[in-house]
Amino acid sequence: MLDRYEKFTSLINKIHKNIQRIKLLEFKKFGLKGSHSDFIYYLGKHEELTFKEFCKVLNADKAFVSRNLALLREKKLIKEKSDSDRSRSVFILTAKGNKIYELGIKRTEEICKELFIDDLEKGEFYNNLEEISERLTKVGDKKDDKNNN
Repeated sequence: MLDRYEKFTSLINKIHKNIQRIKLLEFKKFGLKGSHSDFIYYLGKHEELTFKEFCKVLNADKAFVSRNLALLREKKLIKEKSDSDRSRSVFILTAKGNKIYELGIKRTEEICKELFIDDLEKGEFYNNLEEISERLTKVGDKKDDKNNN
């Protein structure tokens, strides 16, 4: 059983490190870090996000989100749009940011074609990965409940 655990955690860590390395290499061309790719991706996908929504989708703390949003604004890849009463400020991609988003999506599709034979195989992989994630979340939640009681 421990061999399976070791193999599983080792493979997950290796996959994560490779994804981070690829992000870094792809976004370095634009003077960005790999972590910026997630900000650009989620803005491209959702069109606009609030600061709070960024924290949630990235599962990140406020300081991390604030630093990265400031840098992306400085590089003119995103801009802040606010209501007249500034109660709901949202971030959107600029034309330059949208171009990087489109290039990132195209590159991601190219990489996925190298990884998977077809959409069915890709779908099965993601379904299995999602199931593992959900089960691990349940195990973690049970442990949290025991520790809090």
